[in-house]
Amino acid sequence: MAKMNTKYRYMLDNAPASTLLPKGAAAKTASFNGAALKLDTVLGYWNDPHYLADTVFTIAINVDKIDATTGDEAYDLALEFGNAGFAKSVKTHTVKVTGPGQYVMIVDAETVMAMLKDVEAVRIAATLAGTTPSITAYAWIAGRPIL
Repeated sequence: MAKMNTKYRYMLDNAPASTLLPKGAAAKTASFNGAALKLDTVLGYWNDPHYLADTVFTIAINVDKIDATTGDEAYDLALEFGNAGFAKSVKTHTVKVTGPGQYVMIVDAETVMAMLKDVEAVRIAATLAGTTPSITAYAWIAGRPIL
């Protein structure tokens, strides 16, 4: 039996089609929005106008490092769904990062579509606060939940 030398449940999928925050990027020191990732849709005459292909999926965020030097730093990573260009959007999940580790959000696409009918994309919207915030993290669509 093989031994997995990881404490994380979800393994990185580094494919561009699933990457929300790239691995190896420089530390972020201010609030930011990650790149928008277009969601797969089921297209056909029966869909008006479209339906998200994945009904339940996970977003995994691996946090390698945060700065907590002065103790007033805060890190909120939100999952933001939007239409083209994010003119309309909704934040469905927010994780308060307290240290390195893996943070997972389970998404129900039907709930997202009920909140924003013309949803097309997803991104990470990060709010950093405090004296010296700095976070090194990467995120991706990790597929179906592992139970």
